[in-house]
Amino acid sequence: MKTKAANRLIVALDAADLPSAVRMAKRLQGVVRYVKIGSILFTAEGPQAVRRLRRMGFEVFLDLKFHDIPSTVGHSCQAAVRHGVWMLTVHASGQSDMLNAAATAVRREARRLRIRRPLVVGVTVLTSVDGATPASMKSRVVALAREAKRAGLDGVVCSVHEARAVRRRFGQTFTVVCPGIRAAGSEAADQRRVATPAAALRQGASFLVVGRPITQAADPRRAAQQMLDDMEDGC
Repeated sequence: MKTKAANRLIVALDAADLPSAVRMAKRLQGVVRYVKIGSILFTAEGPQAVRRLRRMGFEVFLDLKFHDIPSTVGHSCQAAVRHGVWMLTVHASGQSDMLNAAATAVRREARRLRIRRPLVVGVTVLTSVDGATPASMKSRVVALAREAKRAGLDGVVCSVHEARAVRRRFGQTFTVVCPGIRAAGSEAADQRRVATPAAALRQGASFLVVGRPITQAADPRRAAQQMLDDMEDGC
């Protein structure tokens, strides 16, 4: 395993059930450190999906994009801390009170349990969204990132196309998670704003989220290793 790249790759396990997710995870053991559980798997299987993947040795990124009244988001984040997740998402477009509630709840619950605090990142604009000009999109993402940072979040999720602007504005310690990663020459599918692994890292991404290019490959383990090899060029 190439340590530097492996510490920056997150594989999205968007399976419809836990047995399918576990089968895929077994094929990636020893190559991948981080996996993402989103609304599909969590709705189907609940917290047991987090527990099972953690027992297999993976760090879990819980991507449920919490967006509700502050008290509801705070309690949801508390629960995520108790599940032992490594990172979780809220919608950065929520009001400052909501973002503050998320950050505060995570810190308090982690202190209470005396465990490592999960990273909390705000989702800015989904990579499937298109139609805005690059300048207006960048402006929107930077504005959302500013609100996230002011509220005490650790970083944001944004496309590679806005990553450089976020990195320049908020510094090296701000976490920038980039989905929409595709190998050179591959199809973008339902995502519009995509980039190659090396390009994403050069633009300032902290972590790359990759799903179907790995999980739907004929040999997912080999595809993951190739992705890591590509990432080395940008590290």
